[in-house]
Amino acid sequence: MFISGHDLPPAVLLPAFAVAAATGWLAGARRRGPLAIGTGLLTAQGALHFLYARAQADPAAPAGHHPGTGPAEAMGGLPAGAIGMLVVHIVGAVICALWLARGEEAFFRLARAVAALAFTPLRLLLASPDAPHAPRRPAVPRTTAPARSGAAALLGHTLVRRGPPPPSGIRATAPGAAV
Repeated sequence: MFISGHDLPPAVLLPAFAVAAATGWLAGARRRGPLAIGTGLLTAQGALHFLYARAQADPAAPAGHHPGTGPAEAMGGLPAGAIGMLVVHIVGAVICALWLARGEEAFFRLARAVAALAFTPLRLLLASPDAPHAPRRPAVPRTTAPARSGAAALLGHTLVRRGPPPPSGIRATAPGAAV
C-alpha cells in the first residue's frame, strides 16, 4: 500500500521493477558523477510516479483526477501536497546522488588498495631476479694461448679478489715523489 492509500497490482510493479533494474544495470557500466546520478534518479522517480498514478486511476473518476487528491488544489492545478512531495523527491535524489557517487569512489579506492595488497607478493614472486639495468662487462678478446693442463685448466676462469690490486705503474703518494 502506498501513501495514496491504494494498492498497485503486481502486473504494474514487476515490469516497473524490471525496467528500473535493467536501466540501473546499464547505467552502471561506467562511473558517473553526482549530477548524472541525480538526474537519472529524478527521471526514474518521475516516470514511476506517472506510471503508478495511471495504474491507480479510478476508471469512474473524471479525467485528470488522481486518487488521493481532494477538491482542494493549489498552485494552478497541482494537487494539495504535490509541492511538498516534489521538494522531498528532489532532496532525496540529491542526497542519494551524493551518497552513491561518494560511495562508488570509496569502493573503487578500496578495491585498488586491496588489489595492490593482494597482488604485491605475487608480483615479487614472479619478478625476475636479474637487475633490469645491470652493467655489462666489456667483452674481453680471447687470446690464442697454449692449452693448459691440470689445475691451471680448472682455475682458468676464476677471478681472484684476494689481496691488494695489482700495481699498474708508478704511483706517487706525495707531490713531487715520482721522478
